[in-house]
Amino acid sequence: MRGKINKIIIILIVLICFFNSSIDIYASEKRKTKIEVKYEQMETIDILAICVEAEAGNQDQYGKRLVADVILNRVDSDRFPDDVFSVISQKYHFTTYWDGSMDKISEPSEETLEAVKMELEDRTDDKILFFTAGDYNPYCIPAYELNAG
Repeated sequence: MRGKINKIIIILIVLICFFNSSIDIYASEKRKTKIEVKYEQMETIDILAICVEAEAGNQDQYGKRLVADVILNRVDSDRFPDDVFSVISQKYHFTTYWDGSMDKISEPSEETLEAVKMELEDRTDDKILFFTAGDYNPYCIPAYELNAG
């Protein structure tokens, strides 16, 4: 009798865990859908500029250009999605997308728009894929991922 009760308790715990994780997944998908609807109506340059503003609004033009380079170089890379929105919305990559910071920006600054336009014409750094990697880099020195072979 005691063994049956333990099995029932274990089954109930597993079911509770399963349903809780399903609810979390559903909630995150629902939020993602709302965001996707908002951004699919925008031009690519606007999405890029909003992300750069959220990521580097407190940086000089060079810092903003490097953030734009990271996004554009990832779009060009075979190892990342092939459009700006998909790169920015990749889980665990651009926190300003996932923490809602991008949603708070109604319009990027003129300096940010200019930096993005400059990078679309001629990239400052066509190899940078990560602006910071590992520990926080307070000097904003670009980070590169080296090929193993």
